[in-house]
Amino acid sequence: MIIDKDHILKLADLAKITISEEEADSYISDINKILNLVSQIKEIDTEDIEPLSHVLDQYSETREDKAEFELDRDESLGNAPETDGVYFQVPPTIKHNKENSNE
Repeated sequence: MIIDKDHILKLADLAKITISEEEADSYISDINKILNLVSQIKEIDTEDIEPLSHVLDQYSETREDKAEFELDRDESLGNAPETDGVYFQVPPTIKHNKENSNE
């Protein structure tokens, strides 16, 4: 398939863009070069080539998802910078405004 100026202008119209005559001539050359390269690729014999799904022969191994270890509360709270003995204490993230409070 060879692209001509009519094709380029039609595509520009469909894309709702305005191109000059010089731009259309430039696009004709560029698109035809690309189409020639694609046609060369299509001519390559890949009959005896195994389809490739990944460049390397590396696969992610999966394992059964099962819980094996629970972290003890005292041990996990012992690693926290601040606790109240039962819960982690963190700095407030939302400022409390007493004027808007229903308390």
